[in-house]
Amino acid sequence: MGVSELIAEIAQERARLKALLDRLTPTQMSTSGAVGERSVKDVLSHIALWHAHAVTLLFRAERGQALRLLDDLNSDSLQADPRPLENVWADFEGAHYQLVKRLTAWRDEAALFDAGRYPALRGRPLAEVIRQYAVVRSAQCRQLLEAWLAGSPTAH
Repeated sequence: MGVSELIAEIAQERARLKALLDRLTPTQMSTSGAVGERSVKDVLSHIALWHAHAVTLLFRAERGQALRLLDDLNSDSLQADPRPLENVWADFEGAHYQLVKRLTAWRDEAALFDAGRYPALRGRPLAEVIRQYAVVRSAQCRQLLEAWLAGSPTAH
């Protein structure tokens, strides 16, 4: 896998998620109960957090600064986001845009895929961590939303 394949995988997962979101109204997105007590908006905020942290990792890696995994920040749980949907959506879109922009501009592909390059990543290549944050986490959230849509008469 190279940078272009990673970007393509991120884009594919994003397209799947956006296709699901296109089926929802703003009211459906803001109403609690999609994932436990959380709304779709809360899920989008969660995804934006993971994407934003991926951007931070890339930024810090480019500058030779210490990296810190988001797991270390205890942000694994889904939190309610009190902000309006428009603000959450802007973060959701902006974090994704910045991630793709930073990956597209990445110059040291070997560093991105070198498992020993960044000790804080515990033997994982930076690309794998970025994939975990941007593809796997998004897919997990999308699957939760798909299950909600499949089982909820009010979601249709």
